[in-house]
Amino acid sequence: MVLVNYILKLKTPLVSHQLFLHSFERKSRKSHLQVDFDELQSDLDDYDDDGFHIGDRLDPPQARLYSTQDLHTLIHEGVIDLCPPYQRDIVWTEAKQVKLLDSLFRNFYVPPVVFAVYKDEDGEEVRKCVDGKQRLTSIQKFFDGQIPYRDPKNRRHFVPEHWKRDFASKQITCVEYHNLNRGFERDIFQRVQLGMPLTAAEKLQAIASPWAEFISDLDARFVCSDDGLTTVIDVDMKRGRNFQSLAQLVYCCDGYPEQLVPTPQKMEQWILNMNPPIQTFKTAIYDILTAFWHIAATPELNVGFTKIQKRVAPIEFVFIGVLLYVMRDASHEDRAREIYEMRKDIRKKYPDIRTRGDIVKSLWTFIDKLTTRQVEGGTTSDLYGKKKRRKTRDYDSDEEIADEYRPSSAKQYSKRPKGRR
Repeated sequence: MVLVNYILKLKTPLVSHQLFLHSFERKSRKSHLQVDFDELQSDLDDYDDDGFHIGDRLDPPQARLYSTQDLHTLIHEGVIDLCPPYQRDIVWTEAKQVKLLDSLFRNFYVPPVVFAVYKDEDGEEVRKCVDGKQRLTSIQKFFDGQIPYRDPKNRRHFVPEHWKRDFASKQITCVEYHNLNRGFERDIFQRVQLGMPLTAAEKLQAIASPWAEFISDLDARFVCSDDGLTTVIDVDMKRGRNFQSLAQLVYCCDGYPEQLVPTPQKMEQWILNMNPPIQTFKTAIYDILTAFWHIAATPELNVGFTKIQKRVAPIEFVFIGVLLYVMRDASHEDRAREIYEMRKDIRKKYPDIRTRGDIVKSLWTFIDKLTTRQVEGGTTSDLYGKKKRRKTRDYDSDEEIADEYRPSSAKQYSKRPKGRR
């Protein structure tokens, strides 16, 4: 028995050491497991307990009731902004506008209006109309006497005073979002328009990105302003065409000297780029649009718009911008002359100018020849740089570009374009 106790005493340190090692290994394994778990947990932070992920959430909107009279007043006071950059033009016919009035008079359902609420520089709340512009415009026009309401029985355009008061008291549900970033604002617009037939131009305008913001800024400065380009040239800028034309212009300049074809799919891929345009490129675009306005507004220079009196086609607008970009170091006189020559050349070849592949190819050919054509006192290459080797694109002469949806090589967009960081 004594011998057994002695042996046990001898083994105790050994057993304790083994237990210590075992405990250490367990703790070590547990430590490693904890690190792995922590890393895994960090990857799951955006998931609920059951692994369900819903993405970023908006603050819940608030629903408010406004009378038609209140809405009319807020529109005229500038508290309601009907024209954020992504919004559509007024596309409802008068008949459709009158139909809305009829629905309100007769208490039919009218869908809610959606506002994004912000504070302006004075701290006052402004409500941007994300959805409901056509409805609000119809109400505003009725109050202002711009559209009539016709009695369905006697066909008279007369509304008695007590019915005017009744209409003024009609309640419209308005859903208001606060503290939205611009991307979510456009996202809401896209989602509520899913059932509406948007044009390719309107779809492009609804995208949220640094490039879309840049083009919206160009639109506000050079097209939609009171003395914008549409006041000095006759050009179609309806239903988002202003944004689309400016985007196509910037897209072609961004890719120059490569001869890009601005199809809707390629434009969408390009404008979704989250890297903003560099300042030197933005300045160059500001300069060419300023030159565009100056040439069009100056009688001594605007021969390209007065001698050729036909309306400027959207694709002509785009390539006038490209021409000015390529010739940005030339004089106004040289650029004005080339605008005239380009419009004369393209209209001699094509009596009907549309955004079509063969017409785009001809316009690029004209731009390409600028670097070799002889001009007074030298060559155009002397004026604005040596000719660069250009990559050509495939052009479809039978289809309008607005209808082209062909897959683009991802490799094309992996290169660093001239106007991007």
